[in-house]
Amino acid sequence: MKVLALFLVVAAAGWQTIDFNGLFSFRLPDAFVRSSSNAPDDVRAEYQKDKTKLIVLWGQTESVAYQDRKQNSMNDYQEATSRISGRPGNIRTYALTRDSKRRYVAELNLGNWDKGVVQLYMRLESDDPAMLSTADQIFKSVSLPLPSPERRPSNP
Repeated sequence: MKVLALFLVVAAAGWQTIDFNGLFSFRLPDAFVRSSSNAPDDVRAEYQKDKTKLIVLWGQTESVAYQDRKQNSMNDYQEATSRISGRPGNIRTYALTRDSKRRYVAELNLGNWDKGVVQLYMRLESDDPAMLSTADQIFKSVSLPLPSPERRPSNP
């Protein structure tokens, strides 16, 4: 009976699609709400669910320089590359200790972070390690509009 109840709770949890000022969209669990301003020209936003926070930043990163990406304070550091919406992405997860409390962090740098060119940055921070798998789902849900195809001159 407990398994059935757990299944019903998980099945009832929904996801919303967030359109970020027409620049891109992503999926986010329904329980997250925007906690920053909602101005149409904002390039940075914060979404919150209890003690979990998602930061979204368009056109730059809040990560350290690529060559300094693994800091001594980062425990359980993992890094992977991926293609998201056809673009290269760097996803890393790690744990930090702040004020004697463990915080789990997942970051996405979409673009050429190693060259300092980041199109999209996302960071999820939580005191719940299970949120790292949610971060992975959020990151992989990013959808950027396709660029218009190059037009070839027509042959006479």
